[in-house]
Amino acid sequence: MKRFLEGGPVMSDIIEWSSIKKRREEVKNLYPSIFRVPVIYGKKKQIINDILSRTTGKVLDLGAGDRFVETVCRDMHGIDYRSMDPDRSGFHDYYSTGDIAERFDMVLLLDVIEHLTLDKGAELLHKCGPLMNPGGTLVVTIPNNNHPTAYAGDCTHITSYRYHEIGALLLLCGFKDIKIFRVSAREKFKDRLLSFLFRRVMKFMDVDFATGILVTAKKP
Repeated sequence: MKRFLEGGPVMSDIIEWSSIKKRREEVKNLYPSIFRVPVIYGKKKQIINDILSRTTGKVLDLGAGDRFVETVCRDMHGIDYRSMDPDRSGFHDYYSTGDIAERFDMVLLLDVIEHLTLDKGAELLHKCGPLMNPGGTLVVTIPNNNHPTAYAGDCTHITSYRYHEIGALLLLCGFKDIKIFRVSAREKFKDRLLSFLFRRVMKFMDVDFATGILVTAKKP
């Protein structure tokens, strides 16, 4: 049976339904519902800027696309940026995770794994661990599928994750200290007013105003 990494767990060990169910219940003990997950307000670039401003060391941007994170890093001291993306139409430091020999203090997976199948997404999350220094931080963003259109608005999306499911996969991949946030680019006052006026309807329908989910996790 195919392994993610030499000596690592086989694929079925990670995506087995009973394993995911057990771990997602652990996450739900921390965040009983989507409405108990704290909200971060701001545009994507602003939020990543805030995260990186508290970071030093090597940063790896997996699935980097247009390398917009590099533009954030340029004005910061103490950050050594690298990118990986299989798309060779643009420049990247690496085009395959198998080519990466460095170890990083932070790994970013920004709006990536929803474009992969469940097994490929779990495989990529598992591969992040060996690329990180002990105590390093993994940052993952995905669409919030409690929002009416956040996931459905892109035809290239393949796998939809609820907040506790992405947390469960990270636990199964050996990460600790899982922290989950909802992300909204709207102005704080408008979202608070919307949430206040329609909170009962939104909870009844299990619908959220925040379009994104951001998760941080630590490598032991």
